[in-house]
Order: sequence, then C-alpha cells, then structure tokens
Amino acid sequence: MRATQKPSAKRWRRALWAFPLAAALLASGCGVGDDSRRLLLGHGAAPGNPRAEAAERFSQIVGEKSSERLRVQVFGSEQLGSDSEMMVSIASGTLDMTVNSQGPLATSVPELTLVGLPFLFDTPEHAYEVLDGPVGDEFAEMAEEKGYKVLAWWDNGIRHVTNSRRAVEDSSDLAGLKIRTPDDGMTIDIFGTLGANPTPMAFGELYLGLRQGAVDGQENPLVNIEASNLHEVQTHLTLSGHKYEVTPFVVSTQTWTSLSEEDQRLLQDAAIEARDHQRQLMAEQTDRILAEFQDAMRVTEIDRDEFRAATDSVYERWEERYPEVFERLVQAVEDTRPSEVSHD
Repeated sequence: MRATQKPSAKRWRRALWAFPLAAALLASGCGVGDDSRRLLLGHGAAPGNPRAEAAERFSQIVGEKSSERLRVQVFGSEQLGSDSEMMVSIASGTLDMTVNSQGPLATSVPELTLVGLPFLFDTPEHAYEVLDGPVGDEFAEMAEEKGYKVLAWWDNGIRHVTNSRRAVEDSSDLAGLKIRTPDDGMTIDIFGTLGANPTPMAFGELYLGLRQGAVDGQENPLVNIEASNLHEVQTHLTLSGHKYEVTPFVVSTQTWTSLSEEDQRLLQDAAIEARDHQRQLMAEQTDRILAEFQDAMRVTEIDRDEFRAATDSVYERWEERYPEVFERLVQAVEDTRPSEVSHD
C-alpha cells in the first residue's frame, strides 16, 4: 500500500497564503456582470501609516475620476501576503496592484538596490527629485521588463538606528552591536562595514527580538519605529540618516495591458496624486514623531562626514557590480544636490 505523503511545512504555508488572496478575488466581484471593473491593491502597512492612508486616497481618486466605473479594493496589513509574496502575485497576474517595498522589487531589479547607498541623499526631497526624473524612469523600465509596471515612487523614508546598549555618535560606537536588518544586501553591507553585527530578521519578529535581547538594535524610518512600538524596547535613537528607501507603487503588466489608454492615464495620474499625499504625510508624521521620541529615548546625532568616510568601501563594491547605473545615479544625485550642501 502506498503511504500517504504528508504535506511539507512549505506547502502548508503556500496554501495558507493563497486563501486570503482567493477570498479577496471572490470579494472583489470577479465575474459579476456589470460594467464596472474592480482592481485589488495590497500592501503591508498598518492602519494610520502614510502608505495605508495614501492607498485609500488612491482608491477614492480612481473611483471619483472614473465615476465608479473603476473600483480599487484595498487590502492592507499583509492580508494578501507579505511584500515578497504580493510581488509574486503581481508577476503571476493574480494581484492587480501593490504599494510595496524596495527590497522585494530589487529581487527582480537588483540595480534598484543602489538607491540605498549609504548617505546618498541628504533629505527625502533630494531623493524625490532624482527618482521622479530619468533615473527613476530607467528603474521603472527595468521593472516593466520583469512584469512590474511602476506607476510612482512613493516614500519609505530616511532610516535611523536605535539600540538598547549605548549612544552612537561615531562609527566605532557600533562595533559589536547586533543590529537587526532586513534581508537586504546593501543594509547588511553598510552595517558590516561599520563594525556592527548585522542580523537579518523578519520585521514581524523584531519587537520580540528586541525585548528578549536577541538583537541589540535595528534601523528603520521613524514612522515604522513608532507604528510597531519599537521605541518601547529601545533606549537610544541615533539620527544616522544612513540610507534612503523608496516605496514602489507597482501594477501587474497583465492588468496594465488589459486596460484602455484612458484608464491607464487615470491610474497613472491617481498614483502620482496619492504619491504627493503620502510624501506629505511622511514629512508631517516624521516631525511629530521625532519630537515625541525626544522624551521616549536618548537622541543623538552622528558625525556624518566620519560615517560617510567609513562607508567608502561600500560604494566601491557596488560600483563594481553595476557600474553604468551606478554612474548615472550618482551623477543625478550630484546634479540635484542643493548648492549649499557640499560633500567635497
């Protein structure tokens, strides 16, 4: 008699992940015989996060401009899977849109990792000017070749460091600290170069990892630190501004090519309008959160020139990987850098 094969844990996880997406497809009204079209948009942000609020604004804009002929149904908080899983669904055409993260898209477009070069941008506004121009268009073209239509580059913020052991003011203060990072080659390279012990860990496990001492610290934009209450289990905030990340708004090319030119323009315009709203929310929340964190943690700033010099080798390694894109990106950064800021 043939033994019954037990499903592997990996197969069970894949099946469980598929259930929410299947339910969403049913809830979206697929197969309903009316003239409207419903599109699914997934993201991983919690309610109140600028990404979540702007996704709802996008849905509202599309509904109003199309007289409800196009309806965008938003599923946040990883209801349709993690960021990586949603990107897989986008590639397969089972999910229409996602407001995602830089890392999962960089899996398919590795050149996008260069956006996270250490201390590349002085401010989020500086990053916007570069990414809304020819360099951003080039990244978008690379993504479209892989099945991802980028409608806009939303903001994922300038990232800072927290830890529970000591104040960090120069790079030597990071030596030996176990810093949680996402599974991102650039971030791991930066912290390894600075003498820390970079430790990739799922974001959902981070709060407990910090509380139990599995890691000493982490790095994230201030809005993410607050949204996940990481300041409750950290004592030091370092305003390092060590890297910037984008939030790509991505549409499946299968969905995109099925739309009329009129509807494509409508979605494109709505994504840009919602992008501007999301960026404004990021700025407002960042200012508020920083003021609150002054009371919650000990806040220090770094010697940026010293940190920048300490990460020169990171630039050298990544330039060797993608020399042409590296050159165009760095040149665009210098061309748009405010005149009062000099890194000579």
